[in-house]
Amino acid sequence: MLTDEEMRYRIDYEIIVDAYDDDEQSMGWYYFFEETLEFPFTALAQLKKRDGTTETKRVKIIGLASKETGFMNEDFNFDMEQGQYIRPVAYATLSEFKASEETLEAFQIWDFYWRR
Repeated sequence: MLTDEEMRYRIDYEIIVDAYDDDEQSMGWYYFFEETLEFPFTALAQLKKRDGTTETKRVKIIGLASKETGFMNEDFNFDMEQGQYIRPVAYATLSEFKASEETLEAFQIWDFYWRR
């Protein structure tokens, strides 16, 4: 677990350093995740079914969704493998990650950023 001070430092001096507007900050986050996250990993996902109900299921996350989706709100999308299909899944619907320490720290930093 990182301390608040360590997370602040990484955000200010590694992720959004030299970012002057929302688009540049968004790109900073995208490249931070692209370089830091180790795929694949698994997580529990709240998946919406066709009938409108939700189901919790362990899913395999295989990559970041397109950088055009942006990172200037609390949510962003991953690509999830579902059978022979690849579908987007929102970060906010995921929990109980089984991932590398580096990936878990990146999520800790992201969550800290949106709490402050």
